Amino acid sequence: MKDLNTDICIKCGSCVRECPMNLIQMNDLPEIPKAAEAFCCQCGHCLAICPEGAIGGFRESKIEGNEKFTITPEEMGSHMKLRRSIRHYSDQPVTRETMEEIFEIVRYAPSAANGQPVEWTVINDPDKVNQISSRTMEWMNEVSKGDSPIKDIMPLDSMIESWENGMDPILRKAPCLVVAHAHSENNMAFTDGIIALTHLDLALPSFGMGGCWASILNIACNQHPPLKDVLGVPEKNTVIYPFMVGYPKYQHQRIPERNQPKIRWE
Repeated sequence: MKDLNTDICIKCGSCVRECPMNLIQMNDLPEIPKAAEAFCCQCGHCLAICPEGAIGGFRESKIEGNEKFTITPEEMGSHMKLRRSIRHYSDQPVTRETMEEIFEIVRYAPSAANGQPVEWTVINDPDKVNQISSRTMEWMNEVSKGDSPIKDIMPLDSMIESWENGMDPILRKAPCLVVAHAHSENNMAFTDGIIALTHLDLALPSFGMGGCWASILNIACNQHPPLKDVLGVPEKNTVIYPFMVGYPKYQHQRIPERNQPKIRWE
């Protein structure tokens, strides 16, 4: 097996059991048969499970003290319950350095067969974000004059009125817009992208930030392809979802109630 330190491997078989593709075989030492090497998705499960650190070849190594690191159910529950969609942003700018730190976390979001198909465009300029809202409103104005079925799912008239009154019902004057996109021929990319965006959504509060899924812009992108160019998405790619990012103008104080989960136990 590539990058196996044979001096410290104890032949415990953990990597054999952990391989999701069942590629690793235990002979004298664990190995992947040459004919099966092409099926390895480089997920790193073998490296992660090895108690001796005998498997290398991946950029990340063991985090010191990781065996002591735990998040209690109460802490995780509070973090996830307190997460809110942010639609009012402060004037504090979002730095590129902070976004790079956040994406160091987001890039570990799971994807089908470790394909990691999601690409990102980060528009970290309030003026450019405003231009995107403006182009979206231009499209809305055109649609509002016809008989498009879009008028049945979007309150175009009220949004246009809000825009004319100095408000931004599209991107809420967010200072930063993140667009997830992927190659149009990748059938798994949409789900992978939503998972990655959820990781982004949950990571933001630990940086004092928040965000909101830009559903109106997403509908507009699906109905008006030229918007894809405005978002800086490559021609070969499809928009998965745009996401607003910034520092909250207001702090939420309480957790609102939600419906009980509908679970069928079998």
